[in-house]
Amino acid sequence: MVEAIRFDYRAIDPNGRRVRGVVLAGSDAEAFEQLRRDGLSPLELKAARSRAAVTPKASGPTDRETAELVSSLADLLRAGVDMRTALSILGGRAGRPSVRSLCQSLAADISSGEAIDRAFGRRFPPGQALVGFMVAAGEASGDLSGGLQRAGEMIQGRQQLRDQLIGILAYPMFVLVSAIAAVLVILLFIVPSIAPLATDGGGAPPLALGVMIAVSNFLRTNLGLGGVVLLGGGLLATLMLRLGALSGPLELLIFEGPAKRTVCAVVYGAFSISLGTMLAAGAPIGDALRLSTRAVRSAAARRRLDPIGQAIRQGRFLSDVLAEVKGFPPAIVRLAVVGEATNTLGEMLVRGGRMEEQAAIRRIEAVGRIAGPALIVVLGAMLGLLMAGLLSGVSAVGQSVLR
Repeated sequence: MVEAIRFDYRAIDPNGRRVRGVVLAGSDAEAFEQLRRDGLSPLELKAARSRAAVTPKASGPTDRETAELVSSLADLLRAGVDMRTALSILGGRAGRPSVRSLCQSLAADISSGEAIDRAFGRRFPPGQALVGFMVAAGEASGDLSGGLQRAGEMIQGRQQLRDQLIGILAYPMFVLVSAIAAVLVILLFIVPSIAPLATDGGGAPPLALGVMIAVSNFLRTNLGLGGVVLLGGGLLATLMLRLGALSGPLELLIFEGPAKRTVCAVVYGAFSISLGTMLAAGAPIGDALRLSTRAVRSAAARRRLDPIGQAIRQGRFLSDVLAEVKGFPPAIVRLAVVGEATNTLGEMLVRGGRMEEQAAIRRIEAVGRIAGPALIVVLGAMLGLLMAGLLSGVSAVGQSVLR
């Protein structure tokens, strides 16, 4: 039997008066429905027990789960279901505790009278903060379901881009790791088994085989030390990354290195899509800029984008300011000029951002198609040279023994 919980409530009665009271129910959903059956419209509903039990976990839902959640919410709202009921439905069928807890927390916040946009902005993780603002933009334009749908599409597009990049780079990385493993097997296991044949003959082994034996002996002698150094270096690098000590040099290398055009296309393309989507939904440009900049993961890119808001407040055109951002794709700037002239700035920014992302993906795919076979050829040649040196050395040792 479910234990009854005491809920304190504030509500509006059928005569329009605000009333306070207490209701006993098994859950906040049951208390809410009981008050509705009594003809009351709840404004605030608080359980006597701590609400920490319904606070979402620090990990939060993944981008894929968030996209599915907000898209499903949009579908239910379009079907005529109210927000609180929709959250209860989705929370009841959620597989992961983090999603279920998020739905329960949002439902509790909305039931207590908190604004929907504030509840969404507070409960979602920082990386998904755009959901709250898209909800606010949807409410302002009278299309809450549309705001949720656009938020889901943006998060889903970001996840698809990440999956594409992983898929493109997976094959070259697999080839590289496999070749390194093959070289280590040869040097650590095959060469040591042949080394006694070369040394027991009394003469010096051939040059190629001698080098391989020396490298093999060095690796075997320092294997433990090398493993400790690699492990310690990895842990130190991870700690420095978490503390932000390496973020500056790494981002400088990324944004100023050989791949800066592709990196800028991906980073600034995502920024343009976020900004354009919010502007198309009716959000003020100042708020849209602030949240779009905050959603950018790279600190170096955020530093370049931060001055845009101040320049816009001074009355400058967005296209002029974007053109001054270092590394910002010119194609997006040109489309922004068209958007400002035709009052379709949001749509043009989204179009330009998607064009840049697709162009970056094509360049990465081209590099991936070349890198895979190139690695196979280069590493195959290296393995061939190792085996040729090994076999020629064994043959020379055998001939000297026969003589």
